[in-house]
Amino acid sequence: MSETKRDEMKQDLSALDAYLNRVFKIAILAPSIATLTAAIYFTILKIAGWYPNIPVPLLVGFDIMDISFMTISVWFMKTSFGEDGVLKREKLKWGKVFSVIVIIVQWNAISYMSPMREWWAFMFFFAAFGMLFFDMKMMLTTVIGVSVSTFISWAVMGELFVGPSDDPTKEAVVRVICVIWTMSVLLLITYFGSKFLVEELEKYANYNTLTHLLTRRSMNNYLQEAYRQANTGKSSFCLLMADINDFKKVNDTYGHDCGDEVLKYVTQTISTGVKKTDTVFRWGGEEICILLKADEEHALEAAERIRNDIAQDSVNYRNEAQVSVTVTMGISPYRDGMTVQAMMDDADAKLYWGKKHGKNQVVSKI
Repeated sequence: MSETKRDEMKQDLSALDAYLNRVFKIAILAPSIATLTAAIYFTILKIAGWYPNIPVPLLVGFDIMDISFMTISVWFMKTSFGEDGVLKREKLKWGKVFSVIVIIVQWNAISYMSPMREWWAFMFFFAAFGMLFFDMKMMLTTVIGVSVSTFISWAVMGELFVGPSDDPTKEAVVRVICVIWTMSVLLLITYFGSKFLVEELEKYANYNTLTHLLTRRSMNNYLQEAYRQANTGKSSFCLLMADINDFKKVNDTYGHDCGDEVLKYVTQTISTGVKKTDTVFRWGGEEICILLKADEEHALEAAERIRNDIAQDSVNYRNEAQVSVTVTMGISPYRDGMTVQAMMDDADAKLYWGKKHGKNQVVSKI
């Protein structure tokens, strides 16, 4: 693929993809850059003779660890994006795991290497990296890991963290309250960020606003997961392509507003006619793609039921017209050695065969 074509595809990223791309780069690189900076910082101080209490073997191990973190970060940056510029979802998942590991491990390493008794206050800085994704599971793991590490440090090496005080108990209580309060705030920010930012972006990026179906752009992850499970023998699936018959005639006769009502009626009927494990996508125009987690026999039964449900009712358009609606469907079951693209082509061919031979039917064989 040419660089020009690749750049054009990257410019066509959805808002959610663009956001995730930027956050991923920050969340992967920032902790590793911070760890590498810490390695350089401690090494310089050791050479200068300011921190003689750090054994050389420990410092060397710390430096190697931080260089390794940075190397892995660079690897993530080079391998996590497709040619279209979209972040690979599998790499997103493992990138989050890597970030959490870096944060917790680095926090523990620095806690025991630094003689500064107030270093524990920087735990909030470490935990805050997890907020970038607005991922509650990731943030909760980070908060628990950093907090538990801190409490263990206080218990095991209290002299490094508590220090002299007229009332050690009071100081300890204040610190515990500070940790709980700050971590709670971080979790709340993450929760509401994911609730009102990421979910809203995902809704607009992955769902068609008219039909509320997943868009064609969002299909790949669902199809590849279904294909992977079928290929390993864990489950079976079928692809079904559906097309509204004479849709252009409806638009020409009653107008595009009526066409929108017909489209919403069909997509709602299909959505309520499949199982929760099935997925429905708007393929384009009046075409709809359905991923059915079932074998061929059960998929045919579901397709026939949906076709009948659509045909038995009509759309009442502004109390002025009763518009009859039918659909034609082509179905392609997964078979060993068959690619997703081959299944799509097969279902599409069966759909158009049905359109040319009577319409209002489910075609499983030509």
